[in-house]
Amino acid sequence: MLNLGEIVEISSLKVILLFALLWTILYVVYGNRPNNSNTGLKTYYGIFGILRTSLGIKTISKLGKYKIWQKISILLIPICIAVSIITFYMLVNSTIQLFNGTVPKETSKPIIFLFGNTIPWIPGILALVIGITFHELAHGIVARSFNLNIKSTGLLLALGIPLGAFVEMGDDFKNASKKVRGAVASAGPVANIIIFLMALFITPYFYGAPTSLTITQVLPDHPANGVLMKGDILYSIDEKRINSLSEFYNSVKGIKPNENIKISILRNNELKTVELTTSKDGKIGIIAEPSKNLLFVLQTLYWTSMLNLMLGFFNLLPALPLDGFHVWNALPELMRDIKRNSKKLKRISEYMEYLINEKNLASISLMVWMIIFASVIYSFV
Repeated sequence: MLNLGEIVEISSLKVILLFALLWTILYVVYGNRPNNSNTGLKTYYGIFGILRTSLGIKTISKLGKYKIWQKISILLIPICIAVSIITFYMLVNSTIQLFNGTVPKETSKPIIFLFGNTIPWIPGILALVIGITFHELAHGIVARSFNLNIKSTGLLLALGIPLGAFVEMGDDFKNASKKVRGAVASAGPVANIIIFLMALFITPYFYGAPTSLTITQVLPDHPANGVLMKGDILYSIDEKRINSLSEFYNSVKGIKPNENIKISILRNNELKTVELTTSKDGKIGIIAEPSKNLLFVLQTLYWTSMLNLMLGFFNLLPALPLDGFHVWNALPELMRDIKRNSKKLKRISEYMEYLINEKNLASISLMVWMIIFASVIYSFV
């Protein structure tokens, strides 16, 4: 039986072969259905595919019947505007730092190029699927609360690898008011930010989970070099038993520079105790990891938080086809509707509409994408 520990050790090649098999099965089962069907698989160039299902529409219809989503999503528009401003500033600032050489080029590479090296395959794919799925689900739920039609839902695939889910809006979305479009657009990024916060909140609980800590690396030119070995299991530090990550951190945070400490380890099922003197910066020079099961959970939580934060913030940039475009476009109408009889707010709304309109936002979109493409190209030079 395949356990989580074994899943972590799956190589990139095995992952690709596994999803290629899945892709073949999906193609055989769904590939012959007509393209105009609301369910089934539609392929592009034999690599990419859209798998439409009815399950998503049923879920959205059940959750979207509550009108409270309308009020919540409209209240989210100004919050998303604030996040959009922060994101745009971060984009410009990081681009300047990239060209100045103060940040590494890897920071501007597309996420897909980080899988297998920086981002582990399985935790990374799970995190990406969670992020995109709930992002699109939030769009659909809010759209249904405004009685907008949902054409279809499903999965986006690349050689069988799920890149996330999608919700295809009906034509009435384009004809909806700017405020409604902004409300629907705000739901997706906020869902990602909520998932980011939830992952951060849950993670500390797993640091207290019972686990063994195995030394995976002994750093050269450090006190532990030649004394401790890769594969040793930490038993105690200064007679303080190590049964979890939190216990390990609590034990090492009090260690001082040039301090004599006792470390007990399990090596070949034998308990051994060694004495070390820490370095001048209070370190002994080891890297230890928890059990593979716990490591898998922590990696998934970490990348779920990071990728959802990136997905939420990135989508709030004021550029088509991102959500930020519709959020900004809704601001003048939202301001006007706060108090319809207020001449002052009406005048402010008119000034805002002069500055914030689809024509000006289209120009900003062009600038945003030029900055992004320039950064990406430079990261590969």
